[in-house]
Amino acid sequence: MPWGIRSCALWGVGTAGIVGATLTLSLALGEPPQVTVEVDRGHVVARSHLSLGVTNTQHTLDPWGDRRALDRGKRLLRSVAGYQNQHIYGWGTLNPEPSPGVFRWRTLDRRIAQMRVLGTTPVITLCCAPDWMTRRQTQTSSFPNLPPTRKHFADFAELARRVALRYPDVRHFIVWNEFKGFWDPARGNWDYEAYTQLYNQVYRALKGVRRAIRVGGPYLVIDGTGSAGLGRDRGDERAAADPITPQNSAVLDYWLAHKAGAQFIAIDRKLHSRHDPTVYSSDEYLRLTSWYGRIAQQLQARTSLPIWYVEDYFRDDPDWRFQAAGLASMLASEVSAGVSTSLRWGPQGSSGSANGGNTQNLFSDTRVPGGGRPFPALAVYAAFARHFGPGTGLVEVRTNSRKVEALASRSVTLLINRTHQRLVVRLDGRDVALGPYGVRAVRAP
Repeated sequence: MPWGIRSCALWGVGTAGIVGATLTLSLALGEPPQVTVEVDRGHVVARSHLSLGVTNTQHTLDPWGDRRALDRGKRLLRSVAGYQNQHIYGWGTLNPEPSPGVFRWRTLDRRIAQMRVLGTTPVITLCCAPDWMTRRQTQTSSFPNLPPTRKHFADFAELARRVALRYPDVRHFIVWNEFKGFWDPARGNWDYEAYTQLYNQVYRALKGVRRAIRVGGPYLVIDGTGSAGLGRDRGDERAAADPITPQNSAVLDYWLAHKAGAQFIAIDRKLHSRHDPTVYSSDEYLRLTSWYGRIAQQLQARTSLPIWYVEDYFRDDPDWRFQAAGLASMLASEVSAGVSTSLRWGPQGSSGSANGGNTQNLFSDTRVPGGGRPFPALAVYAAFARHFGPGTGLVEVRTNSRKVEALASRSVTLLINRTHQRLVVRLDGRDVALGPYGVRAVRAP
């Protein structure tokens, strides 16, 4: 079906032709509604602030891919992504300063040029550090994934300054990635003092180039799964704790109190902590998506800075519909909580990887013939970009069952089937069919 949403028609994720025919048949047979959704379009309860974007990874629309696949992938990305983020070393770019004062910009130039061609707003993540700045102290390009040592903080800040000078149209910078290399085993937490010192030097260097530059940190991974309310064995207390954990709080509170300045706060969130041994059901995973909004509310109690989810994940799964429904639920939670930006890590899938090459990606691998095809998550991204972008008024919506999650504006209601069963929903006096884990945007009558 076309991207546009027809009056009283639906688009969805999955195989549109087969699913659409099945849903039409179920309605024709008069299947009774199983869930009721009520929307009060006269009562605006909040406004969306959410802009969407992506972070390029090792293989993202590289020019040596299949030409037709690349053309398709570029069109798809242009249609849904407002921001495009790139790291300076790694994830598709080579060492920008392999030895002191010797700069090699070719790969970063190529990625920035791609952003310009696509018309996305460019974002640069200042990570990782050239090898000679790290504890390796070698003039190599082995991508050690380490931060600069303290004696090289000033060198890294100078590199950041040169990046800002080279790309004058880039106004958004994120300092570092997930505290890589800053772990302090003695305290059982990140060395947030050292990170903040690095951040402050970089911040001042960037602001010395252009005051209009917007800088964010600390790019912290929020640890806790938030599973206490599920009535399950919590296993590891830290891993299954309600976000934000005490360890996270120590990092955030220190950075907020001692930063030289910031224009946004950057965080990273995986639905299931790698330290959490608990096995969750599909229903529980979908219930845990509410934490994306609740974490934002906890941050809003600490700071008025706009909140950026620079990475946010649901769960890799061979059922692409389930992945897409989880993404929709996660974004709905973020929209409702006033999150400013959400960046999708790795918009391009990788042929031959798990789940048919779809590990929470937007489109298939453009390196192979036939690639550049939309995954179900792309339709979800399109719905939020078109119907729930910044400034959209969010109206009161109620559902009589946890089986269906809903988000509504005055003109569109987004329905998310949180089950693997087909459902019929009563909405605005009409019956709307949802396939298993179906996501549908329905225009108001």
